[in-house]
Amino acid sequence: MTLPAALRRDDRVAQAAKAKHRKRLSYAFYLLCVLIAMLSVVVLVVLLLSISVQGSSRLSTDLLTQSHSELRPAEAGMWPAIIGTLFICGVCALTALPLGIGTAVFLEEFKPRRSELRLLRKWIRLPSQTWNGIANGLFRALRWFHGFIQLNISNLAGVPSIVYGLLGLSLFVYMFNVFGQIKVNEADGWELFGVQHYYQVLSLERGQVVLIPMEEGDPPTKKITQPLAGVTTAGQPIEIQVWQPGTPKPTGAVERRQTVRKGATGGRYSRHAWYYFRLPFGRSFLAAGLTLSLVILPLVIISTQEALRAVPPSMREASLGLGATTWQTTREVCLPAAVPGIMTGSILSMGRAIGEAAPLLVILGAAIAKNSGPKHLMDDAVTMPVLIYNWAGRQQEVYQELAAAAIIVLLVVLLIMNSLAIYLRQRLRQK
Repeated sequence: MTLPAALRRDDRVAQAAKAKHRKRLSYAFYLLCVLIAMLSVVVLVVLLLSISVQGSSRLSTDLLTQSHSELRPAEAGMWPAIIGTLFICGVCALTALPLGIGTAVFLEEFKPRRSELRLLRKWIRLPSQTWNGIANGLFRALRWFHGFIQLNISNLAGVPSIVYGLLGLSLFVYMFNVFGQIKVNEADGWELFGVQHYYQVLSLERGQVVLIPMEEGDPPTKKITQPLAGVTTAGQPIEIQVWQPGTPKPTGAVERRQTVRKGATGGRYSRHAWYYFRLPFGRSFLAAGLTLSLVILPLVIISTQEALRAVPPSMREASLGLGATTWQTTREVCLPAAVPGIMTGSILSMGRAIGEAAPLLVILGAAIAKNSGPKHLMDDAVTMPVLIYNWAGRQQEVYQELAAAAIIVLLVVLLIMNSLAIYLRQRLRQK
């Protein structure tokens, strides 16, 4: 065998050995990826099985229809938490989705363009050289501002939710004390409408009270020394009588309900309509919903931008070539084509909002002793994550089981939302 032939044979052997080595490395990397994926799946399955085993015994209609109970924990439920979650997430969706989608459309479809600056040339009478310098400077400033906003939105998507909770506490709950501090037994900031204040006084009829309307500027408490006009708890006007100790008491039940002891002290009591509104918002579900909207706003913006970027540029160019304006192209071409991606991103963002607990603990606290959902705009609320957090932190076994059952309910809600996102995306893509 000649020397060149031997060299070629050795070269082929070396190349074959290298190819086998690369295949072995590729196969080993493939096995490593499969093992890591299987490990993640196993951990998830074990977690779900442990939660199912622990909480399956508490899955009943009582869990979905009853409220938290300290005296009868076996009958405790999460109905107020479900209603509170719906109210808070409703406020979150009504604020974050329109604002986020609108911001994304502006950032993606209305980027600064030199062609738009040329339109100002008709209205500004300047020499060409001067105008070109101003236009170039203005264009660079607008591009920098656009990039600055885009960079900050991307950074805000990675901010921990507890930071948003602290921001919401200062911004929505207290509003930086611009409208006054929230104090006990005093009017909360600026009460705009939907509230009536009374003095609540015990009557001679056991367990019954009468209400005396408060005027603006009245002190938080008042001593009753003489007859005056008032109302019953049902809102019926009455004349409140005063009984002097040592004299005979009224005998009739109606008279006793309308009579109070002389010197009795009335405390402040407020009646709120469902549209009750004040500034600042205080620890209300409205403040909690607005805080959650800050949490998911960057996610909505980014997902909407990605959906708009997926629209083929040829569709925009065809629309603009036919004489449509930028807004007409966005409204009639880009948004309809991007709706599947926008809906998917919005639903997944709301799924994150439903599972958030840290911001709500900062805004609303960890109290769960509530028997119903919010009754007015400034009312507080309990949510499912906060209820799970409270139950999971208790030592009693029954609360551990209730926490596991509530986790199952929350997971079912999240799975339904994810499935809805997939279904809507497929349906809209088919259309």
